[in-house]
Amino acid sequence: MGFRGVFSVRVCGLTAMLWAIAGAASAQDPLASNNGLYPGASEWDGRFLAANLDYPMPASNDIVLASNSWSPARNREPLNVDSAAEYADRLRVHLSRTLRTLIDKPEEWDPVRAGWYDLVWSGEGSQTGDGIDPTSGREALMNTYSGQIVPPETFSEPYRPTAPVQNHAVIYYNHVAAGMLGRLWSNIYTPNLSQAEFPTGSIVVKVEAVTNTESNWNAVANSGLWHVFRPTTEDQARNEPDLVPQVIPVRPFQIAVRVKDPVAAPETGWVFAIYVHDANAEGDTPWDRFVPVGLQWGNDPEHAENFLDLKGTEPLQQSWINPAAPAFARDTLGWGGRLAGPMDVATRHNVITVSGKRYTGDTSLSASSCQSCHGAAEFPFTANLYPSPNRILPRDGRPFLMYDPGSADWARWFQNRPGTEAMSANIGGKGLDYDLALMNALSTHAQAMGIQAFVRGSLHVH
Repeated sequence: MGFRGVFSVRVCGLTAMLWAIAGAASAQDPLASNNGLYPGASEWDGRFLAANLDYPMPASNDIVLASNSWSPARNREPLNVDSAAEYADRLRVHLSRTLRTLIDKPEEWDPVRAGWYDLVWSGEGSQTGDGIDPTSGREALMNTYSGQIVPPETFSEPYRPTAPVQNHAVIYYNHVAAGMLGRLWSNIYTPNLSQAEFPTGSIVVKVEAVTNTESNWNAVANSGLWHVFRPTTEDQARNEPDLVPQVIPVRPFQIAVRVKDPVAAPETGWVFAIYVHDANAEGDTPWDRFVPVGLQWGNDPEHAENFLDLKGTEPLQQSWINPAAPAFARDTLGWGGRLAGPMDVATRHNVITVSGKRYTGDTSLSASSCQSCHGAAEFPFTANLYPSPNRILPRDGRPFLMYDPGSADWARWFQNRPGTEAMSANIGGKGLDYDLALMNALSTHAQAMGIQAFVRGSLHVH
């Protein structure tokens, strides 16, 4: 039944019943499809994509897996570096059944028909003194979130772009994952955090399109094409004071996937997969040219301290990197070669460590990984997404204080924990099962309810 049985509309603003439930809550719309900014008819004559918030409501986590859920590992054994390639290929084939249209024919994409769901408390834009921040919330054309700006020097020649790289990403939950969201948000103003554990078979996908063109980055040749309503990357990079959204073309470039598969990943419960557009790959359509960068099913915690002494002699056992992935994808791998995608901002510039070491100029620090970042998903937001003593998440290139790589403090981010266990469990944090988007939605809810102690600053998606 989802929200359909409680609210009279799925995505179009607050109803009278919502107001009755809200009480003293602010006028923020938890069911907003987007940030409320639309281009004029002269700028855009296409459609505006509505969010799918009509969550299914199974009775419990013990549900029957359906067509877009993932069956546990075929051989009923944990993943290893030898079996990872087959898993990545099988997952890509599985996803193609419902997601191919999003890449190849975005004008026909319908998340309802495809069985993918959006997240409540995530569409509306942030209010500023001059109106709505046009980089916030979801935009109206494709329902994307805006990501961080990656400087060109992140990539090596001959694959270095001549313009900054920014992604605009859609985040979707399959019906199994959305069933959990429906239980958690059954009262949209009183989330039930005891339900914050995704069932086996849950899949969360983030499809990211970049603002670059073939003229300033050869890596996007032969890609698909979307349009979004956002300020240009150039205006944002120049810190223009009055950002103005416009219809801009973007090209699908990275697909990040999380699969709840405790058989394949018994220590964390999750398998992370990254696929990236390969301009030189064979294929009839843009979807066909997505190739795996790799998989990660754990943080290799035994290599989390003094890793530099081990590097080269004891290879990682819980990340697999595709040797056939495009060369530029290796420039952005996570710490010690752990999995991270080109759009994940795992490689940071202008880092200062607590001991005083600086990573400046051409020196950068691979400071994260898929699972180390998502492992910080908890409520309230207490631990940084990176190994840092503070909660500040600056734009890449601005000073960023971190712990020293390989130190005991640093190693906290590279442990294997079940999703129900928060990194900050010692101070009462609640684990959110590796879901950073849910952490953001809960913070937005707290802000709307006036619970300022649980509100965190804006975190652009990676």
